[in-house]
Amino acid sequence: MSWYVIHTKPRQEFRAQENLLNQGFEVYLPTISKEIIRSKSLDTKSEPLFARYLFIKLDQVHSNWFPIRSTRGVHQILRFGMNTEPVKVPDELLMMIKEQAESFGQVTKKIFETNEKVMIQEGPMKGLSGSFQEIQQQSNGEIRAMVLIELLGKLQKIQIPVSSLIKGIE
Repeated sequence: MSWYVIHTKPRQEFRAQENLLNQGFEVYLPTISKEIIRSKSLDTKSEPLFARYLFIKLDQVHSNWFPIRSTRGVHQILRFGMNTEPVKVPDELLMMIKEQAESFGQVTKKIFETNEKVMIQEGPMKGLSGSFQEIQQQSNGEIRAMVLIELLGKLQKIQIPVSSLIKGIE
């Protein structure tokens, strides 16, 4: 048995994984947790570590690729150039990916990192840049960011909606 790479349709990695598992295939989809703002609240979401790719374990003499290619969410089996044989992934490489993905899975990718440069996109402070400090959830459920900006020659902490910020240019 060897590991191969499946190229999925856009944003359908989880669908492809589920449908391949339902067909009895052994698949592996490395993921990472990511902070998102959903309905004015901070949430974490699991996202594929490699967008549009997952791994599948098959026997080496598997000649009928049709059930895999016709699975919902699957675009194709990865091949390079005019080669008709799918690309095999060495077991050692997949083990390394699994180890790294486990350590990534324990860390949540933040929307903004502390002291990251941000720019305000709307409101009375539009166009000002500052340094992101932290996210705070208000008692009414609104998510606001604490940003350090220079105003009138002094550093000031202000609270603004996270949705008003974008990553700033260094």
